[in-house]
Amino acid sequence: MAEPNWVNIAIALFLTVDALITLVLEVFYLPIYAGHAHVPASAPVLAAAAPLASTATTAGAIALPITALLAGVVNVLLVMGMSVVSSRIPVMIIPLTVWTLGFLVCASSGPGGDALLISDWPTMVLLLCGLVPAGLYLYWRATSRYAHEIEAVR
Repeated sequence: MAEPNWVNIAIALFLTVDALITLVLEVFYLPIYAGHAHVPASAPVLAAAAPLASTATTAGAIALPITALLAGVVNVLLVMGMSVVSSRIPVMIIPLTVWTLGFLVCASSGPGGDALLISDWPTMVLLLCGLVPAGLYLYWRATSRYAHEIEAVR
């Protein structure tokens, strides 16, 4: 039995932790708004308004989920980085699985009923942009590998 390569284990661990770190940053910066919103200067109104929801205080501003697009690029890069460790698909999918589990934790509510992700379209865009491009890359890697194996048999 071969000894484990500690460099590959360190790279895999780093990419897995990096998936969680990037998810936290993507979730925290998901509710970015573009445009101008007139907010009254009343402290009780500001305290009562939900700063992440589209309410009367954010009228005129539109949600701009730029971190969802970054999630797609970063997750593909994480999967590509894991291909340095192993060319096996179950190993390459580890950062994406950790990212998905972290997303589900962020989407669930805490003991006080608070949640990091609200049920809104930017949350769905983050989920789709985080999973679909990396999933397509994994599909491409799996099918291209089998295509080369079939051609080698012929």
